Amino acid sequence: MSYDLIIVSQSIGNLTKITENCIASARQDDVKLNIIVIETGDAYKYDVNKIIEYKDEFNYNHALNLGLEYAKSDIQILANNDIVFKKGWSRIGDIMQANEYLSACALSNDNRQRWFKRGDLAYEGYSIGYQLTGWCIFTDKKLWNQIGKLDETHMFWFSDNAYAKQLQDKGIKHALICSVQVDHLGSATLVRQDRRMQRLYTYAQGKAVRSPYR
Repeated sequence: MSYDLIIVSQSIGNLTKITENCIASARQDDVKLNIIVIETGDAYKYDVNKIIEYKDEFNYNHALNLGLEYAKSDIQILANNDIVFKKGWSRIGDIMQANEYLSACALSNDNRQRWFKRGDLAYEGYSIGYQLTGWCIFTDKKLWNQIGKLDETHMFWFSDNAYAKQLQDKGIKHALICSVQVDHLGSATLVRQDRRMQRLYTYAQGKAVRSPYR
């Protein structure tokens, strides 16, 4: 099983450490890992397979789409930089293929997921922050032939809602896999932006969408 880890990063000051920690945590598992960093901040030399410098107006799903152009593995991981993979995370690919899931997420430290039982369980659904965690999504390579590129309607928040709708429109199941874990550090990069930009990327995006999944 091989993986493309596609990370949206912003290397400003000590934020480089957040991206480096994400990469290091993924490398705990001994798997084929093609790492692609989409860099929206200052140029920084990460020890990865590909760095894409993204200097246009920020759009989260567009950044991921740029990374997907260099994907070549069985499973793609669409990731924030502020996540930490827990050892054993790579089992998710085999679980996805055994159960024919083209899209999945791992359990995390997010309080909304405290209701889900840990272990060899999968909870199907599209609820954002529950079954579908936008900070880290695992996709089977066959998914892209069905949905094309990620929907780029929203700059940041609600990008995961748009993805959920793409899945639903095509009748593609999504599941939360509870035997593996990827923790989220809580928008560590976002909170470094000034207040105007934080609002632009978050609440202001709600003007363009009213979804039952958030």
